[in-house]
Amino acid sequence: MKKVIFLFVLSAFCISCEKTGCCSTSHELSGRYIHEIPNCDSTANPEINCTEFIEFIDDSEVDLLYGGGDIVYRFSYIHKGNILDLEGPLSSSFKVSFEIKDNKTLIRLDNGDVWRKKE
Repeated sequence: MKKVIFLFVLSAFCISCEKTGCCSTSHELSGRYIHEIPNCDSTANPEINCTEFIEFIDDSEVDLLYGGGDIVYRFSYIHKGNILDLEGPLSSSFKVSFEIKDNKTLIRLDNGDVWRKKE
């Protein structure tokens, strides 16, 4: 009988414990992540940027250069699990989300582009 009670208490304890440390999906994002635009040639127009980047300013804002332009925009972002949702200034209708693969890799969800952390 003591073994049954012990097993019951042990089972209840194991079920009620929260897993921590083993499977964390939180990622510390900092620095600059870049993406080289494929087949980009800026020799005829030096104002075209062949490199896009996202640079983390703090825990709620990033600077973003995208689409071959030459203007860097400040975006706010929300970090939910392994998803990063960006929302630009009121003057921009551009919205983009990234999957956080790891601390060095972001994947743009709408087109699958891989952005890698610049060392």
